[in-house]
Amino acid sequence: MKQNALLGSFFLILLLVLPASASENKGTSPTFSRTEDPVYITGEEFQPFLGQEISHLGLFVSKAGKLAPIPLQIDKKDKDGQYILEMIKSGAKWQKNPQLPSPSKLEKNDEITFMARDLGEKVSPDKWPTPSGLEVEITDPINQAKAFAYLLAFPPSAPRSPADYIEFTPEPSLFRSDEITYGFTDPKHPALINYIAFGRDPKTPSLLDRFKMRMGISFLFGKLKVEKNEEDLKVRLLAYSDGPIRVIILQKFAIDIMAGIKSPWVKRVSISYPNRIEFPNDVYIPFRPGLVISEAHATATFDFTERVAGSVLYHSALPEPLAVDGVMSPAELNAPPEYAPWSALVGKFGGFLETLKFDDKIAKANIKKTFFYRDDRAYRDQYEYEPGSFGEMGMKITGMENLKGGTYQFTFVLFGRKNFQPGDEKEFLQIESRPLEVKVH
Repeated sequence: MKQNALLGSFFLILLLVLPASASENKGTSPTFSRTEDPVYITGEEFQPFLGQEISHLGLFVSKAGKLAPIPLQIDKKDKDGQYILEMIKSGAKWQKNPQLPSPSKLEKNDEITFMARDLGEKVSPDKWPTPSGLEVEITDPINQAKAFAYLLAFPPSAPRSPADYIEFTPEPSLFRSDEITYGFTDPKHPALINYIAFGRDPKTPSLLDRFKMRMGISFLFGKLKVEKNEEDLKVRLLAYSDGPIRVIILQKFAIDIMAGIKSPWVKRVSISYPNRIEFPNDVYIPFRPGLVISEAHATATFDFTERVAGSVLYHSALPEPLAVDGVMSPAELNAPPEYAPWSALVGKFGGFLETLKFDDKIAKANIKKTFFYRDDRAYRDQYEYEPGSFGEMGMKITGMENLKGGTYQFTFVLFGRKNFQPGDEKEFLQIESRPLEVKVH
């Protein structure tokens, strides 16, 4: 009897302890650790605030029990989903876009943007400084961790964070953040991206020589060849918006394909964030090339300066990282030609991660895409600012003669961080591969 009583007591203790332990484990929430993601929400998700003056709206988070505003950007869009940018060029001068309404009110097509790094804890409505508000719940799909922000409406103007993560000057076109400054500093060639450095100071020596685009076309079975490069590209900046989260610019591009054949001007919007640079590109082909062209190829690469020497290059098809030293080693000469979905250059200066996105027409086309890499201080190129190539990486396309006529679009995306370490690429890649989930309550 005594033994049975002891066993009964033991099982009773288990029944009391185990559920409590399970409950405690179940209640343990994973830590939200996404910092590099921008968060996008359309105005349509904030139904109660549609028609509210934007100056009355502020985004708040709670950290350590204290509510404070965080940087918020609301970009206007028209009924067709096109951005209505803040500044437009009139002649030689920049002016406010007269299409922007005043006072500006929240509309369903508007785009609300903020950074995941600023998100905070969940807080009950009784702690809000105003009774009118909506909760924004952000979930990391990888581990189900959650973070929160609160869009609150104030009768007068809403408090706003003074933080400004990125700024833009149109002439010369420079994008500056605490993390990366990049731009087009050559007035003779305003289409050339030729400057990248870490930090906001545009006087810091560039790590990039230039972004290169090269195209070769052969006619009459190689008897006639035409070559084009990035200096043949023409560009005009038409409009821009410079907000605390991102800079949106509208440009138009054209290129002379060959004598008597010119591409039409193509408009394009690109968006830059504090640590992410997008380089959209259009390749215009006026007709089915195979009718008159024997062979056509193109390359698009980032050519860095000698300042990146001592860094290493990673990409998924490489068995081992490659040392960037200005000399093509046997390992570099025999690097796998497969185009990797990403490649990263990491050194004392920090690191860059390069990815490529291309439209469905390129994805389905009968062309070959290969990884391009060159690390050769002795290489000489007529079209470059500094001699030699260091860690030059990108993509080469062959078989373009098989394409149909039309415009093909692809975008190089460059992520950067001062303290970039091998493995950090996962954090940047998941921005698109595992996007944050958003709910508004």
